[in-house]
Amino acid sequence: MYKADNISLYAHLKNVPLFNSLTNEQLKILFEAGITKNFPKERIIVYQHDPGDTFYIVVTGKVKITLLNEDGKEIVLSLLKEGDFFGEMSLLDNETRSASAVAIENTTLFLLTRIQFHKLIATYSDILTKIFKEICARLRHANEKIESLAFLDVYGRTIRLLQQLAHDQGEKTKNGIEISHAPTHKEIASMVGASRETITRIIKVLKENHTLVSYKGRKVILREHTNKLFI
Repeated sequence: MYKADNISLYAHLKNVPLFNSLTNEQLKILFEAGITKNFPKERIIVYQHDPGDTFYIVVTGKVKITLLNEDGKEIVLSLLKEGDFFGEMSLLDNETRSASAVAIENTTLFLLTRIQFHKLIATYSDILTKIFKEICARLRHANEKIESLAFLDVYGRTIRLLQQLAHDQGEKTKNGIEISHAPTHKEIASMVGASRETITRIIKVLKENHTLVSYKGRKVILREHTNKLFI
């Protein structure tokens, strides 16, 4: 019998898109092969350039994938939510970690070691296909980020980011496209290469010109037509 907390974790794992083709019995075997770990807010999970020997799946919480430049300035590459995964690249190419991962709220992760990960993708080839598809999507997003940094000003980059978030995780409502787990002003600044103060001013302008319906905490509502300007 599973303890109550293990039952909850197992239920979360069933909802991970990566595993939606597995039967309950296969999922149970996978669940018993891995381990779960809790990380408090702001805890660094992995460091850039460290050896990579573990695959991580976000069960609950939120994780940011970051780089630090020579001046120690943080660049946020992506924000991962429940059901997302990271750490696969080091396990596929045997290189060191390409970026750091940090819990930005209290987070629970499901971990598979290198051996368990390779057994998983060898046994269930469709999972490897899904992983490659996600890697390709991240590469496309990276190319879009490079393009926006090269050709758009901060205002344009901010709108592009909000559009991408709306496209990836937004839900259509009567008021517009709602993003329920949006980044903070500080996180947006790290993602578009600007200061927090600049982003705060831009958000104010976007509200005034009605591009944004509202931006309260981590809940953002973007006017529906705005999502079609660049994407």
